[in-house]
Amino acid sequence: MNRLPFPVRCLALALGMCIAALGIALITNANMGTTPITSLPLAVNAALPASVGIYTVLLNALFVLLEKVILGPDFSRANILQLPPVFLFGFFIDMWLNVSAGIALLPYAERLAVLAAGIVTLSFGILLQVACNLVVQPGEGIVLALAFRTRRNFGNLKVMVDAGMVASAALLGLLSLGHIVGIREGTLLSALLTGFCIRGLGALLHRLFPRLFPAPGRRGRDDA
Repeated sequence: MNRLPFPVRCLALALGMCIAALGIALITNANMGTTPITSLPLAVNAALPASVGIYTVLLNALFVLLEKVILGPDFSRANILQLPPVFLFGFFIDMWLNVSAGIALLPYAERLAVLAAGIVTLSFGILLQVACNLVVQPGEGIVLALAFRTRRNFGNLKVMVDAGMVASAALLGLLSLGHIVGIREGTLLSALLTGFCIRGLGALLHRLFPRLFPAPGRRGRDDA
């Protein structure tokens, strides 16, 4: 995808964010929990009067600020450029949450199918964003910053950051509302299955469109 004109890659990035936001909305409105990265915005949304999308933007702004603290002089323009697309991402999240709100009224078996569809949709949106090779999401950027500074494994740190998000959301719900918000079996399933889905779907897309999607484990290099 690197060979495509820059405006086309920007449009593809926006499409990827739109698709990923749809996946998050499907997972959330399946009413079995939400994704780890969305758990804290959802918990804050239940306690304070603003939208999940707005709190997603604020959380990502906090991630970029933390990257500045962690990286110090190694903080670059690329880190700052993580932030502008997040405003569009927050808009997409709110839009899809409103459009798909009726899913929460479906029977459990149907909502479970929606949850599975949401995981696949989220995975495809992530893969499309990666293929653009423009910017990373701040939720990934903070993990990259930690990995750079601590020299620890990215995957292990990603699990720790996600677990911290879920724990913070649970604590906030308990302290502000007296009960946990947005953390159920769907949270566990999305945390466990999204990575597998990204790898499997990524391998399939690379076989079908090798010039557009990087091979699994790569981040959009010259052959993308």
